[in-house]
Amino acid sequence: MVMRYLFWISIVAWWIMDFCVLVLRKNIYSKVLDKRSKFIVIGLILIGVFLAIVPEDFRAVWRTREFGPFQIFGTFIVMLGVTIRLLAIISLGEYFSGDIVVGPDKKLVQRGLYKKIRHPSYTGEIVAFLGLGIVFQHIPSSIFISVFPFLAFLYRAIIEEKKLHGEFGDEFIEYKKRTRMFI
Repeated sequence: MVMRYLFWISIVAWWIMDFCVLVLRKNIYSKVLDKRSKFIVIGLILIGVFLAIVPEDFRAVWRTREFGPFQIFGTFIVMLGVTIRLLAIISLGEYFSGDIVVGPDKKLVQRGLYKKIRHPSYTGEIVAFLGLGIVFQHIPSSIFISVFPFLAFLYRAIIEEKKLHGEFGDEFIEYKKRTRMFI
């Protein structure tokens, strides 16, 4: 029972964190490189969530299933993903934005998680959605809740890298050589 509560607390914390940084936080940057991809990402995630929760057999199983080993493991994966995303947001600090932007001082952040991973924030989201898929333990729903967000963040990372390459040129190429896109 405690793990079920921990699962829901993790989910609510994740939603609140994303709402705060993506909706409530104002974009203070003068140079927005891309806004459109954010809406494509949101759309793909919503499609994945919708397709995951629509099957009646999923909802019937979800309401009656005991919170067993898969759900416990999946909850820890969700918590890991949310933690990775939070650390990425903290690492970027004032540079974090829901849009793809460049700050007025035009600095390529390479500290914290960004030392090793180019997109730790997206990595955290992907890991969290994978954890949801494990918690769901329903093959079609698990695939939808994992694959659609993965494709969304892969798309966003590709768009972001093209924009950052255009802004930072060789500095970004060198950074790309030293880091991985995701984990």
